[in-house]
Amino acid sequence: MPKRNVKDVAYDRTVILGTAQQLVSSDRQKEHGDASKNFAMVAELWSIYLGVDILPHEVPMMMTLYKIARTTENPTNVDNYVDIAGYSALAGEQAPEIDVKEPRFIRGFRR
Repeated sequence: MPKRNVKDVAYDRTVILGTAQQLVSSDRQKEHGDASKNFAMVAELWSIYLGVDILPHEVPMMMTLYKIARTTENPTNVDNYVDIAGYSALAGEQAPEIDVKEPRFIRGFRR
């Protein structure tokens, strides 16, 4: 039997992915609005704030990095792993919308 964390989510890959799937496929749109529109708005705000162009698909990728950073403080919180899986799926869903004509460069690193 898989171990469980305080939120009663099992430390099991199937449960982690299933929980992420439920979260990104549920009525969250009613609560938070359309994910694509939300990522576009956040990308625009972050671009203005940072002075660097952020694309909508990069918003969930950045949120994934945020969750990865959180695991350094509490690696036993399975919620972070659920969120990482969910944000990755949402980023992948944005992929068809990416119009990359040339590689992007940021701080000297080619992406």
